[in-house]
Amino acid sequence: MNQAEGATLLDKAEALERLADIVPFRYLGAGELKALGADAELRTYAAKETLISQGDEAGDEVFVLIAGSVESLDASRDPPFRLNVVEAGSYFGEQTCLVGAPRPFAVAALEPSQCLVVPGPRFLRLLAESRSFAQAFGVKLREGLGIFDAFDRFTAEVLRGAALGHIEVRRLTELYKALAPALHPLAGDEARVDWGALSYAVRRLPENLTRSFVFLLTDNLPTVYASPALLFPFVATEARHRFVYEMMPGKDMVLIRNGMSDLMDFITCLCLFAVEAKKIRYRLNHPDYILALSRFLTTADWIEEPAELSTPLLGGCDEGEDDEGLLERLPFAAEEREELRRLWPRGAASRVRDIVFHRQAYSVDVRKQVNNFNGRLSELWAGQVGEAAERLLGVRPADFPEDFEVHLVSSNTHSVSNCLNPFFAAAKEEILGWAGREGLRNPGWAEPFDEVYHLSRPWFEAFPSRRAEFDEAERTAGIVRLPETVTTGIQVQLVDPASIRERPIDTGVAVSPKGAAGPRSLLVNIDYAFGEQAEEIMRSLLLLFGRNVRTISVLGKAGALQGGRGDILLPSAFIEQANDAFQPLPDAAKGSGRGRRERLERALPGRAVHSGPLLTVGGTLLQNRAMLEFYRRIWACVGLEMEGIWYLRAVLEAEELGVLRRGAERNFLYYVSDLPLAAGQRLSERLSPLEGVPPLYAITRELLSGIFGPARGRA
Repeated sequence: MNQAEGATLLDKAEALERLADIVPFRYLGAGELKALGADAELRTYAAKETLISQGDEAGDEVFVLIAGSVESLDASRDPPFRLNVVEAGSYFGEQTCLVGAPRPFAVAALEPSQCLVVPGPRFLRLLAESRSFAQAFGVKLREGLGIFDAFDRFTAEVLRGAALGHIEVRRLTELYKALAPALHPLAGDEARVDWGALSYAVRRLPENLTRSFVFLLTDNLPTVYASPALLFPFVATEARHRFVYEMMPGKDMVLIRNGMSDLMDFITCLCLFAVEAKKIRYRLNHPDYILALSRFLTTADWIEEPAELSTPLLGGCDEGEDDEGLLERLPFAAEEREELRRLWPRGAASRVRDIVFHRQAYSVDVRKQVNNFNGRLSELWAGQVGEAAERLLGVRPADFPEDFEVHLVSSNTHSVSNCLNPFFAAAKEEILGWAGREGLRNPGWAEPFDEVYHLSRPWFEAFPSRRAEFDEAERTAGIVRLPETVTTGIQVQLVDPASIRERPIDTGVAVSPKGAAGPRSLLVNIDYAFGEQAEEIMRSLLLLFGRNVRTISVLGKAGALQGGRGDILLPSAFIEQANDAFQPLPDAAKGSGRGRRERLERALPGRAVHSGPLLTVGGTLLQNRAMLEFYRRIWACVGLEMEGIWYLRAVLEAEELGVLRRGAERNFLYYVSDLPLAAGQRLSERLSPLEGVPPLYAITRELLSGIFGPARGRA
């Protein structure tokens, strides 16, 4: 490098002495500083010499300014615009090292200067090896450099709108794009439609999305609409369990769950759709396309016939043309037309027409119920669970004997009941034989019952009369379903363990007469809660069953920051994204000393089991690469999910207040559904059966074996 004329040059020993006074390097021991110094290079720069070139994609070094001063510049302007002046004792370049993105700005020396330059991989290794260094570095990043400012601005705008009772989606879209969500990698690319992200949003929003303008979001039904199904048509959502009703053409009422998670999910999905729909609309911004689409209106007899129907760009306009014919003539590539058909199998061109004329002018009214003396939905839901338990057992939950055991499980509506239903043990060979004859079987299933569960759906579609047989087997096994959810979206299954032990079930579930669930016990399995809703739901269950609760188990799916799809995550702690609240799990909840990791590795050959903290995020779209790398590097997070800390918070609260007896076992097991940092493996790309089914049932069997099988050293 060039020597700085007239500068007082330091040697490396002197530079390391100064490094020891700079946060976060001051938290390193003498040996760590010496080792870092051996891997770092001391560079000297003359005034005006460039240290970093804007847009550089290869550089990942971190610069610690030991002497002198430098300026950061936006070199895309002419002349270059100064962004900041950096004095000695600071460091820069760390965000590029952490995230792997091109250098966002240029850096040039203002005077003769010296830097200790740390190679990017060495800096990342330091983060992994020194927790004190990582934590101090994280505080600087989050508070001093504001790497999450875009999230704070977006969240503040949504909260402001919710408080005022009205959210204008157009105001939010630019703030949303600034988030650069990991699930929406092409959000800022005006030229390319992000079909994966668009599919993700469409499947989680009301089916009439392209024809609605106003959404009324409420967390509790107004008294006058207490029976919405009798008043309004129900509107389906494919991949998100929502209660949506069309109050009138163009206006939907959406019942949202308590807390902010569901509201944020709806708003972010709506923003994503608006961003991508605008790209489609701009693609069709030509009079010929507009004319062809307007002629395609199926109910537009009020439109005056134009005198001239010539559309040269489309080669004429065919009156009475069908949906498929018009789609073929619109300016989409063949693969894009296939994406549109996948999004809307019936009437893709009609949806494109809606997008063009709608212009995504969405208005969201938010109505949080106040002065409502009717019971909250979670209270009504818990009341239904209690009444069902009383019908099943003949005694109110509040009057359960002291030795009566309750096991609470949050999973889904099928894996637990499938493993416990004797129907599958009886029909296993029949289902596999039929699937073989139909050519539906695929190699790669290590556990035969996993394949049976996967094939049962098409089998029941082929033989719908057998569903009654399945339901009867479930009832005789002591499994009771409560499909009515009081619009919480959470279905419930009550299981009598005494009935299970008398029947053949999934051979992977260990059953012992001396298992934790004795003859006087009840298993309560609830469907997945959503975000913050989990805290209120778990609190309601703990208040209902109180000191009779012996185990609380959460089986979930999570995104992973290491490993692959179908792996297993065993959390050691949860971190709340909003404020970095860190909550470690007690040893009893980590499965330590019970061989859990080894059992799961045996059950899933070729898959990995990862342990470490999990990040509880505020929403699936409220995360980007910088945020995920931050929690992966700074907090050593192995994955992310949405409910863990909320469930745990309710459990810890109940234990401290004496509602829950101390020592009740806590189990948290997750299978990996997506890799948010890996292209092609994000949540918008669906899991294949062989990726998702085996890990789901592996953690289900592990949990049920702990309840029905021999005790495994419980706390």
